[in-house]
Amino acid sequence: MRRVGVSAAARRVALLLVLVLGLAACQVNIEVGIGFNEDGSGLVTVDVALDQEAVTLAPDITSLLLIEDIEDPASGWSYNDPRIDDQGRTSFSASKPFGSPEQLESVLAEIFGSDDVFRDITFERTTSFAQTDYRVTGVVDLSDGLDLFIDPRLTERLGGEPLGQPIPDLENALAGVSVRLVLDLPVGAEQEETLELGQGAVSIEMTAQEESATAVTLRWVAWAAFALLGLSVLVAIAGYFLERRNRRRSTDPTVSQEPLVRSTTSAAPQPPARRLRLVVLNPLGVLFEPSDEPSQLLAAFAAERGSEMDAESVEQLHHQAVLGRITPAELWTGLGLDDNPDELTEQYLDQYTMRSGARDFMTEMARRELPVACLTNDIASWSSALRDRLQITGVDTWIVSSEVGVCMPAPGIYEALRRTTAVPYENALLVDVRAGHLDAAHALGMSTAMLAESRPQDGEAPGHAVVTSFSDFFRRRPRS
Repeated sequence: MRRVGVSAAARRVALLLVLVLGLAACQVNIEVGIGFNEDGSGLVTVDVALDQEAVTLAPDITSLLLIEDIEDPASGWSYNDPRIDDQGRTSFSASKPFGSPEQLESVLAEIFGSDDVFRDITFERTTSFAQTDYRVTGVVDLSDGLDLFIDPRLTERLGGEPLGQPIPDLENALAGVSVRLVLDLPVGAEQEETLELGQGAVSIEMTAQEESATAVTLRWVAWAAFALLGLSVLVAIAGYFLERRNRRRSTDPTVSQEPLVRSTTSAAPQPPARRLRLVVLNPLGVLFEPSDEPSQLLAAFAAERGSEMDAESVEQLHHQAVLGRITPAELWTGLGLDDNPDELTEQYLDQYTMRSGARDFMTEMARRELPVACLTNDIASWSSALRDRLQITGVDTWIVSSEVGVCMPAPGIYEALRRTTAVPYENALLVDVRAGHLDAAHALGMSTAMLAESRPQDGEAPGHAVVTSFSDFFRRRPRS
């Protein structure tokens, strides 16, 4: 069905065709571009290009295209100034956005003034785990030929001639016009279709696919995980059968236990697997006295200064501080103490003194060139202040819970020690006053020794070597 009112864009195209077709021997190229967004909206662009001969024969065509009664700002079309392309042609273009595939058909109808040229336009977008698929379909019908460009109002304006002047050779005029349709999908895919005036209905279809880089990566990671799982199962099975075979060979008297290849040189003696390379001390209780649980010592200190917080609450607050989650000032405030935080810290740390024999022990470790590390659940600034106060020397590494964010007996703090010192667990000895800390270290493979006030009675053995003074280390070897 032909529209009664033709838009400014359609009148522009019609006027251009009138002039070019009237010249017959000249060429005009019409390009209709449709660019889609992901949601089905987009932009229609109409580009009409004339060769130099056409412009020479109709020098005032530019002014005809820009006269006020043809330009219609309310139509929604945007017009660009005429330009010269790289082939020497003069091009005129207009564009108009659309919000949906349905609205697209009405915008396209304005180009030729007919609902029948572009019809049944569809836009589909489907998504799956790793990709998005796009599909555009429709029909383009240019069978009306030159009738598409005849406008009664324009005919009257041009003196009664439907195309501005008689066309003696209609076939030649049609040959001078080309129509190109360009579809552009969101993934950057583009498809072109060249059509001819007078050509019947042509079905168009375009598909494109976009893969999600993140989803593809996850898919490959999943495949790799399955492959590693399968490999680990195979390795486990192979190890099981090898172990069975070795056990069978070791118990079979008919199988020689001699090595298959004898060494021609004597093997160098190997050092024992558990050679001690690092002594680890918990300074709170080992280097410093008293050996009370720090949270209990803190609770008694706070109670003496008027805090009404119960022991369990103090322990929870202290735990947050030694994990580095609250500052010392926030700890004192939480305990309900309003005195100067620095002064409270000074008074609290005044309770600690150096344990008897500790300095001699450190000197002996240095003489034996045996490194010493400290591992402690403490606030970093408090630990540093105690080192300065008591003039601690000879410690190569300090691992403080508030700096690593984990406390003994959690495995993470022992792992921080291992990584920092590069000493395997089996080559390290931990000396502590708390059985829980020693139990966790022993489970990881460390040698352990408990520093206690007295030796345990029968049936009270804590599962670790027990020493009552530093001199015990030089009289006996702690049990691993």
